[in-house]
Amino acid sequence: MIEFIRYMGVFNELSLRHGLSLPSKPPAVYVLGKLCKKIGLILPDLYQQMMSWSTEQSPDRIAWDANLVCSIAYTCDGERLEPESATALYHTFTVHKELFNGLGE
Repeated sequence: MIEFIRYMGVFNELSLRHGLSLPSKPPAVYVLGKLCKKIGLILPDLYQQMMSWSTEQSPDRIAWDANLVCSIAYTCDGERLEPESATALYHTFTVHKELFNGLGE
């Protein structure tokens, strides 16, 4: 799953499920969050930094585990790509530049 989103760069629940032939339950973004939590056990300092950043980015001040590798995408007007903002049918995410390019960049 991590390699798929790294390759895709931009994704949502539907593209993740279809691209990886995943069932609809549990949601693919939930599975992604669980994977990131497991990675967080290996990289606890980085994980804690990302969870603090995640809390700051969230309008509800709630951290999301998958923010370790991706975050919500924004329109050119600075609006979140999400159903709540009426900008997309699904929450749309993009991988962090470091994951896309590699940590050596």
